[in-house]
Amino acid sequence: MKQYSIWSNYRYAYVPLWNKKKKIALCTIAEAVFYVFVPVVGMMITSMIIGGLEQGISAPDLVVRILTAFAVYGVLNMVKGYLEARGGEQYIEVRTELFIMDQIEKDLTVSMEQYEDKEIHKLKEKSDECLWANMSGLEGFYRHNSDLLKSVLGLVVYALLVGSMNWKILLMLVGMSAVSAAAAYNVTRYYQKIKDPLAEQYMTMHYINRAVDDIQGGKDIRIFGLEGWIIGKFDAAIRRCRQLRFHRDMRSYGSNILDTVLDAARDLVCYGYLIVQLANGMRLSEFVFYLGLIAGFSSWIGMISKSLVSVRQDSDSINDLRAYLDLEEEKPSGEAVDCSAWTDIEIVFDHVSYRYCGAEAETLHDVSFRLAAGEKLALVGVNGAGKTTIVKLMAGLYLPTSGTVYVNGVSTRDLDRKSYFARQATIFQEPFQISYSIGENIALSETYDREKLWRVLAQAGLDQKVRSLAGQLDTHLGKDIAPDGIALSGGEMQNFACAGALPRRVAHHAR
Repeated sequence: MKQYSIWSNYRYAYVPLWNKKKKIALCTIAEAVFYVFVPVVGMMITSMIIGGLEQGISAPDLVVRILTAFAVYGVLNMVKGYLEARGGEQYIEVRTELFIMDQIEKDLTVSMEQYEDKEIHKLKEKSDECLWANMSGLEGFYRHNSDLLKSVLGLVVYALLVGSMNWKILLMLVGMSAVSAAAAYNVTRYYQKIKDPLAEQYMTMHYINRAVDDIQGGKDIRIFGLEGWIIGKFDAAIRRCRQLRFHRDMRSYGSNILDTVLDAARDLVCYGYLIVQLANGMRLSEFVFYLGLIAGFSSWIGMISKSLVSVRQDSDSINDLRAYLDLEEEKPSGEAVDCSAWTDIEIVFDHVSYRYCGAEAETLHDVSFRLAAGEKLALVGVNGAGKTTIVKLMAGLYLPTSGTVYVNGVSTRDLDRKSYFARQATIFQEPFQISYSIGENIALSETYDREKLWRVLAQAGLDQKVRSLAGQLDTHLGKDIAPDGIALSGGEMQNFACAGALPRRVAHHAR
């Protein structure tokens, strides 16, 4: 699988964000600034109040200072709260508007050979995890980088302030934090190791979810009593996921325990140092201010460590998405031949063999025949003989493992597949239907000429059937979207698929 650097993934995620959603990018920066400086202002106010008491200023002046300070602090907190609330939803907007359509388009255009490849399915599952999750993958990348920006900015600000107190304390804090980051990185490496096994279990669970939701399959599930068997398969996948996550979580818990020990050691040394300084004449207001800084510094270091681990995991997930989107099918050796002007089609199989991905034996071996324009040919054979494979090779859905399929003298490897698909109408044993209206399923479009469709239905012998329905052409096929939709039998689905092929100006039909 192609790998992308984390910097490449930053460009992939943030260039579209800056070009198309600049306001969101600016809000992210503003949120980080307020997230860091508002707590500093809070510590300064506390220190200021204690300093005022130390200086013995009058009560009225102290009250005015406190009210003014808290008014400013309240406004800053309101702005900070607004930016944080906005940030909770804005990355969903980015993910759905800028990236999801790319994946849907790829789902609809990936070649059939790739679509049926188990490894490609696994990659598709991982790309789904990247694109459809809120706290991981692409959206997690934005969220965790926002946290990383806050923590790095906070670290710089607090480091400058802590360093002004004692550079040795600063050096110790950084060193302990480096140890914590190394432990967290170990968790990331293990996550990489279990990604593929987890994807396999997710594939199983998603497949079962689709299968039990299928109305056609529901009949067999009930008649043959498959409930226990299916539930057992689903439960086994869940248990395997739980086992993989357990080992990951144990490593994460170990990293957290180490963080706790380091935090305790950090606090013991730093607070001891401050107490000694207080005993040697440090003002109480300074003591309170630096105490808050050290506690905050430790939290920024911990936040950086966790954010870096999460960003690394999210970047690995983006690798999966990009690898799926960048899948390439075999391209013509030269310029692809446009078939849109063809009115007749002749097909020739020249010593064609085909082996499915992962199969040891060839489904077809050294097959040769010629199908002239206008000629009718019936393929007869036992199950598994390769009849459907031949049709898929004729249709250009597959390319031969060896040999050549010629269409009007042009190898299917050199055809513009999209224009070739438009010049044929291939109907398989289980035709595809979408849970929209009959009119849309036949016209294959949201807009259509109703009179023309009635003529097509009459040709297919379906006009009386459709006229008997309450919604006629507007009746939905299936109940997935419309509760009053109709369920078709297998034969009816075949007939409707044939009706859908009739309006197309094609040069070749296959069924």
